[in-house]
Amino acid sequence: MSVDQAVLDRWNSCGWYQLTGLRVQEADGDGSRFTMAVGPEHLQAYGTAHGGSIAGLLDAAMGLAIIGRLEPGEGCATIEMKLNFMAPVMPGEVTATGRVITMGRRIVVASADAVLSDGRIGATALATFSRFAEATA
Repeated sequence: MSVDQAVLDRWNSCGWYQLTGLRVQEADGDGSRFTMAVGPEHLQAYGTAHGGSIAGLLDAAMGLAIIGRLEPGEGCATIEMKLNFMAPVMPGEVTATGRVITMGRRIVVASADAVLSDGRIGATALATFSRFAEATA
């Protein structure tokens, strides 16, 4: 099952993605790929990306990987997330890939990696998500 262009446009135009500079490149039943241009607005005092900005990137990559497998009218929300940081994320482009590990009727486990421009993994995450019916207006 793939995510159509209208869904990608919806996510790319949401406030959080606009604020942080996240861009969805791909999202379908096989996973997702995001990019983020790490700039001055993402940095902490040491000149590297703040962990929260990378956590947000990885959370989004996992969430969109899941959405590629959900039924129409269904959403997901993070229940818990564990991150490991392996290398400092410097200014420049970072790519995150998300994938579903296991998908149950109510609970989904996913993982994601943040890959630096030199090919090293800067951070990796594992998370549990809840599936739910989207609210209708």
